[in-house]
Amino acid sequence: MNRRIADTSVIVFLAKLGRLELLRLGVEEVLVPAAVLTELRIRRDEATDRVESHLGTWLKECRLVHTDLLQLLSDLGQGEREVIAQAVQEKAANVALDDQDARRVARRSGLESIVTIGLLLAAKKQALIPTLKQELERLKGMGFWVTETLAAQALREAGEA
Repeated sequence: MNRRIADTSVIVFLAKLGRLELLRLGVEEVLVPAAVLTELRIRRDEATDRVESHLGTWLKECRLVHTDLLQLLSDLGQGEREVIAQAVQEKAANVALDDQDARRVARRSGLESIVTIGLLLAAKKQALIPTLKQELERLKGMGFWVTETLAAQALREAGEA
C-alpha cells in the first residue's frame, strides 16, 4: 500500500485552509504518528476538529513499534522524529514535512519528502485548486513562513508568475 506519514505543520496548515484532503495526493493512505496527534490536540481548534473527523478513514493514527529509531534522530522535534522513524518502519512512500532540517534527515534516511507548498502546487497542476497564489496568501495570513524565492518558484511552476 502506498502511504505517506505526515507531520504537524503540514496537517495544521492544510486543515486551516480547508484542504486536508490534499495530503492524499499520490498515496492511498496517510498515517499520523501519536506524537503528531498529541501536538495537534494541545491547541484544540477548527483545524484539530477537521483532522479528528478524518481519523480512522484515509487518515490513520499509527504507533511506532521500533522506538530505538528515535534515538538516531535526537536533533529533531518529537513529531518530526516519529514521522521519520514511522516512515522507515512502515516503508512509506514519503513524508510530509515542512521543517528543512527534518527533510534533510528524511532524505539521508532514504525517504522522499513533500512540503505544504508542494502539495498545493500538485493540487494546482491537477486543477484541484483554482489558484496557488491565493492559497499562498491565505497561508501567509495564518502565520506560515515561506521565502520569497520558494514562493516565486512555486508560482512559476504553477504558471502564475
